[in-house]
Amino acid sequence: MEKTKICKHCKEEINNKAKVCPHCQKKQSGIVKWIALGVLAIIIIAAVAGQGETEKEEKKRKKDFSQNEVATYKNVKYSIIKVEKTQGNNEYFKPKEGYEYVKVTLKIENNSDKKISYNPLDWQMVNADGQEDAWGTYTADNDNTLSSGDLDAGGKVEGVLVWEQKIGDNSLRLRYYNNALFDDKYTLQFKLD
Repeated sequence: MEKTKICKHCKEEINNKAKVCPHCQKKQSGIVKWIALGVLAIIIIAAVAGQGETEKEEKKRKKDFSQNEVATYKNVKYSIIKVEKTQGNNEYFKPKEGYEYVKVTLKIENNSDKKISYNPLDWQMVNADGQEDAWGTYTADNDNTLSSGDLDAGGKVEGVLVWEQKIGDNSLRLRYYNNALFDDKYTLQFKLD
């Protein structure tokens, strides 16, 4: 007597070893796909988690920089070329009352021997009230906005990021997160003048 099972799709009784239902012609397997996806997810999570520093290494590394310093993390240099506070140059894009645009020109130089990725979402600005905001494209000025991409070893890129902040806020800090999705502590920060 052959063992049988019920088709997952048409609910007809079929041979237990059947990979395709003879009635509806649909595949019966599915567990292998879910196991493979689970294993893949575990590998990805382990790879992302394994990229971080040890707590001891993080404590030794300098994390706070002035606007005029060059910060280095994993042989990648991060520097601020220019900070401009403006009301914008476009009649359609203006900051709200009591606010101004803070335009930061960043330079990233990959001195490592590996390709790296860069993304404007890795940068956050913290104001005097302790609010940490992602960048926003508020102006329609002809700026070279920093986009996302990859840098080969020896490559460099410059670009502008813009935030809307209160006029006269003298305690602005620009923070970089090596992995903005998973890091809750900033990798480095610049105190803006």
